[in-house]
This record gives sequence, C-alpha cells and structure tokens, in this order.
Amino acid sequence: MVLLQSDHLILQTDPFWRDLWLIIISFLMFVGTIYIYFRLRSSTFSRIRRLLEERVEVKTKQLVEKNLELEKLSLAVSRTDNAVLIADAHGEIEWVNDAFTRLTGMGKDKIIGRKVNEINVYNEIRKEIDEAVKLKHSRIFESNLTTHNLNNIWLSSTLTPVFNEDGQLKKIVLVDTDITAGKKMQQRIEESLKEKDVLLKEIHHRVKNNLQIIISLLNLQSGYIKDESTLKAVKDGQNRVRSMALVHEKFYQADELTEIDFGDYVEKLTQYIYQSYGDKTDRVKLLIDTDYVGLDMDTAMPSGLLVNELVSNAYKYAFPGNRSGEIKISLKKSGNKINLKISDNGVGLPSDFKMEGSESLGMQLIQALTDQLDGKLDLNVDKGTQFSIEFHYPKN
Repeated sequence: MVLLQSDHLILQTDPFWRDLWLIIISFLMFVGTIYIYFRLRSSTFSRIRRLLEERVEVKTKQLVEKNLELEKLSLAVSRTDNAVLIADAHGEIEWVNDAFTRLTGMGKDKIIGRKVNEINVYNEIRKEIDEAVKLKHSRIFESNLTTHNLNNIWLSSTLTPVFNEDGQLKKIVLVDTDITAGKKMQQRIEESLKEKDVLLKEIHHRVKNNLQIIISLLNLQSGYIKDESTLKAVKDGQNRVRSMALVHEKFYQADELTEIDFGDYVEKLTQYIYQSYGDKTDRVKLLIDTDYVGLDMDTAMPSGLLVNELVSNAYKYAFPGNRSGEIKISLKKSGNKINLKISDNGVGLPSDFKMEGSESLGMQLIQALTDQLDGKLDLNVDKGTQFSIEFHYPKN
C-alpha cells in the first residue's frame, strides 16, 4: 500500500506523464470531432445526392417526353403531304421537308441557303412577309404556279413569323397545301353557273318574245272589235301582258339573274301605260319617287301587275272629261319592308266603297295580287284615291 501511494504521488508530480495524458486526451477528442464532422458531412452529401438524383430523374423524364414530342413532330412534318419551309429572318431557307422537294422538283441541297423569293413557288412573297411581320400575325394567301413536270397547281400558304423575346423576327415558317382539286371544282361550278345564266337569259328572252307576240295578236284583234267595252277589255289585257313581258325583259338584261331593279322597272312600265292613254297625257302628270329595290321573279311579277292595274285604273277613272291632275307613285324600302303607294288627286271613289264587295275584275285582281305577296292593302279615299301596299322582301 505504501508503494502504490508512492507511485500515485509520482504520477501526480511527474510532468511527463501529465503531458502525455493531456496529449492522449486531446488526440482522442480531435479524432472524435473529426469522426463526427465526417459523419455529418457524409449524411449531408447523401441527402444532396438523393436530391440531385431525383432532379436528374425528373429532367431525364422531361427530356424523354420532349424527345418523343419532337420525334412525333418531326415525323408529322417530314411525312405530311403539305410542303413545309423554314427560313431565317432574312428570308434564307434553312430547312424544307420532302413534300417541298417534290413540289419544286429540286433536291434539298439546291434549296437550302437560297432566298424564299428566289424559288418559283409563291406570288409576291416579299409583300406577304412584310405584311405578316408588320402585323405580327400569320397570313394565308394563294399562289398559282407551274411545277417542274408542267402541272398547273394552286397552293394555299400559311405564313407565320416567329419572334424572339425581344420582339425581333427570328424565323419564317411557310406551310403549303395543294388546293388544285378545290380550285378546279370551283371553276367547274362557275362555268356551270355561267351556262345556267345564259340559259335563263335565253328563257327570259323567249318568254318575253312570246308575250310580245300575244300583245301584237291582241292589237290586231282589237282592230276588228266595234264594241267599246270589249275594246277596253282587250286593251287592259294588252297592258297586263306587257307588264309581264317587261319583267322578263328586265331579267334577261340584268347582270345578275336573281333580282331586278324594281324602281327602274316601274319607270319603264309607266311609260308604256302613259303612251297607251294618249288622250290624257297632256293633262295628267305622272310623278315617280322610288328607292333602289331589288326583287326576284316571284315578287317582281305580282308587284308589276299591281302597278299596272292601279296606274291604269287611275288613268281610266280618276280624270273624266277634261279634268287634270297628278298620279303619284312612291316605292320605299326600310329593312325588309317594302311600301308601294299609288295615289291620284282625281274624282276619287265613293266614301262607302268596300274592296271586299267589289265585283270589278281590276279590284279583285288587286286583292289577289296583294295576297300573293302576303302583303297588306290600305285604301284611302280622302282627296282622291290612295292605295298603299306593304309587304316584306325577303319574306321572314
């Protein structure tokens, strides 16, 4: 025990052993610190590596999807029958698909690097490019060209300018579709319509001539008629046939066979009526005020007969003896509403006159023609006689 105590005292008092123990303890602490530090770093690196691996996996998936989209797009652009061209901002061709080479009959090596306006495909392409760049919007235009194998074709081209983030022109994309079949069909339709127009004009012309023959026959027949009332009936019939013949004449003279200018028709018809009542033309004035009103055959025919009937009645009955006055014709259009007014300041009709109970052929014909137009007829007998016919054209 005495010896151990003396050894312990030696350890306590010897600096060498004390320093040695301090060095050992410090080393152990250092090693421990280093171990902990590297364990922490290793854990951080593992976490960062996992994050990087996840990011790489996401990016790889996105790239695969992009590559699939690009592959599909490339396949569609390359295999489509539409010709596709891509040029730079200066109009220099950078890429074309196989359909474009088939269109021009030139290989890609002879197309790439040339200006768009140097290849004989588009009409006024420079103007179209300038307009698209100015508007910053795609333009669709058509071109007619003769291909390398001497086929005449029509192209419908969609020109799209592509701009960068600064708004500067980056690329020019042209996609061409062959519309030759549609154009040929359109030409055939137009030719067919022209033939139809010629045929319809011929029909109108022949009907007018046949009606003119009827007028001439009635005129010859009237020379043998002695009865005054019968003669007037024949004369009325002539005027009615003439009004119908004039409708056909206006149609075969018109540029468009769908409608005629009814105002112009009224002026010419009333000239015929005016001449047929020569004994009254010096004292009865005819005043016409018409808008431009286009009517088709089905509407112009009954309307013309109405004008003929009403104006003829005014000449026949409104100014007996030496009485003078005026006949006014007004034709106005508002929207699809047509208003025809024929009035005179003559002797007028009795105040108790009723259209519905009239036995006059002329009055019955006026009502029938108004019904044919699905129109509305108003009669005013104050200060003469005024007939107002209102109908819709085109019909609702």
